[in-house]
Amino acid sequence: MAAPNPPLPPPRNQPLPPNTFHPVNETPFYDAYQCCLENESQTEARSTTKLLYARCLGYLLRELPTDGRNVVAHEILECVSQGSDMNELGKFYVDHLIRLCMPFITST
Repeated sequence: MAAPNPPLPPPRNQPLPPNTFHPVNETPFYDAYQCCLENESQTEARSTTKLLYARCLGYLLRELPTDGRNVVAHEILECVSQGSDMNELGKFYVDHLIRLCMPFITST
């Protein structure tokens, strides 16, 4: 029996897909995702770390179950209403959620 193919690496330098949330029925998700798209478009391409933060928030909105999506959408919209930096929120999620899912690497 042949071994299964290893998973493909995640795509690199891929912008966020267009907003697929319904602007009337899913207003908080739609508005929060629009903020992510705007943040991504305003970030310079050379600033890969800030692009990572903007895209992280966008993909969290797209991929999380509804309960988690509600929390992330609320936090994004709160950042915008208070004039806070969305990149700080993205950094928080990368540092405290995404890194937990990365394989543990040891130096030898």
